[in-house]
Amino acid sequence: EWATNHLFGRGWWVWIIPLQGGDVSAGIVYDNRIFKLPEGRSLGQRMHDHILSNPIGREIFGGARVIEGDVHALSMLPYHSEKVCGDGWAAVGDAAGFIDPLYSPGLDFCSYTSYYVADLLARNLTGEDVTERLRHYNQQFPITYRYWFESLYKDKYYYMGDADLMSAALLLDVSSYYLGLVRAVYRDPECAFLNLPFTGMGGRFARNTMRFYARRLVALANRRWATGYYGKRNAGWRELYDGFVPDARIRKQIFRGLLRWWKCELINLALMLRRRTAVPAKQPSATVPTGAW
Repeated sequence: EWATNHLFGRGWWVWIIPLQGGDVSAGIVYDNRIFKLPEGRSLGQRMHDHILSNPIGREIFGGARVIEGDVHALSMLPYHSEKVCGDGWAAVGDAAGFIDPLYSPGLDFCSYTSYYVADLLARNLTGEDVTERLRHYNQQFPITYRYWFESLYKDKYYYMGDADLMSAALLLDVSSYYLGLVRAVYRDPECAFLNLPFTGMGGRFARNTMRFYARRLVALANRRWATGYYGKRNAGWRELYDGFVPDARIRKQIFRGLLRWWKCELINLALMLRRRTAVPAKQPSATVPTGAW
């Protein structure tokens, strides 16, 4: 009766996915600058104990047991290859790079890179000199990887534990992604897939917009944390969203996200005027998520 569930807290998020036969896949991704798993006798038990600290987690896993032989962990999730193609070979999808499972971007990244490499192969088989295209793929991939990270994931773990801020981010992130990337693919897939994500006029607009409001949400989260306001509205939060589609209906979601962000800015102004305490020292800029499942 339920599908994929995501639980959020400051510095972490958990996925809960029901599997056939009654088992449930659960995993946690966290920023180790902000969050540490509770101590315990095993990794599986530590993750289980953490999930039970959340009311929805308790509802789902109250009577569950950990399958200890099926628990895995990675200390650092993001990676990318410095070179993604050469004479007679090319890397695509997760073989070329990976950032974060939040928003499930893997197949999108795979689609862009696979299409580009398939086009390279087709051109090469017809006798075309693809040297320049190989050079472009090697040069552009790490740039695109950085754009993707900075637009969607950089320091996001600072505000994902606040329902106000994270819901604003979700609405704006997905809407901007649809406007800047998905809509172009629906209009002209052959042309769009030959340009890696966050490039071109639409891609530049999407990434610059997303980077701007993401920086603001981090600043708002830091002030909320410093003043004790962080997560004040989390209790009882229930919200349903209409589906995201790559047409004019996306404007409703954008407006909803903008309105929520601007309301958060007004709350931030009120918190500034209170002057209870200073904003904490600036944190390191890079987010390096850790995962266990």
